Amino acid sequence: MDLVVPARLISSVRMPALAVTTGGMDVDWVEVPISRWRAMRRPMQRLPLDPRSARRARRYIRFEPWSSMARLALLFAWATVNALNPFAVSRPIMLVAWLALFLWSIPPLGGALPRQTPYVTPAGDLRVPEVPIEVAKEWVRLNPGVVPTIEPLPRPRSRRWYATWSAVMLIVAVALLTVLTNDGREDSGIAWIGVLVLIFAGGATALKTLPPGYIRFEHSDS
Repeated sequence: MDLVVPARLISSVRMPALAVTTGGMDVDWVEVPISRWRAMRRPMQRLPLDPRSARRARRYIRFEPWSSMARLALLFAWATVNALNPFAVSRPIMLVAWLALFLWSIPPLGGALPRQTPYVTPAGDLRVPEVPIEVAKEWVRLNPGVVPTIEPLPRPRSRRWYATWSAVMLIVAVALLTVLTNDGREDSGIAWIGVLVLIFAGGATALKTLPPGYIRFEHSDS
């Protein structure tokens, strides 16, 4: 169940001492970012979390945005070296570097924000997703005006907008793939990455033409 805190109540919202992650009474209060761009540390919202989620959240906040910057720097370095001299850096070295960054992205190592991390909606309200029902009831009791809901957040764009841009990205990906496979020479790896990015981005955008909440993934407690 999601909780929607109207914009006028955000500054004065009262939170029960129950973890929004598990519903337990053993809580740690952590300031988490509420921007949809999670690498941004501001603005923040104080939130009661269970101890394990709190440790992961603090670790994530401590090392972001440095982890994202490291990924971008590695990608830029690899693309530059590969464009100038594809054989300057051996593949095992790059594989080790990418593997290290991948392992750091695993929550037990690099940390992670919980699924219940709130975010600001386009209307300016604060939405806290997937809160346990007993916790949601306490929020509503303490804050008249807070609305519990199971309705997914509407898409910010129209279905036609998502369908158009999905088609554009997939067409460009197919065209680029055709050029790369028929130019008769060894192309830069960054071009192949570009094809994959366009395909995944086009597919993800196409999924947004479906109604919000049409596809759901069950989360385990482990």
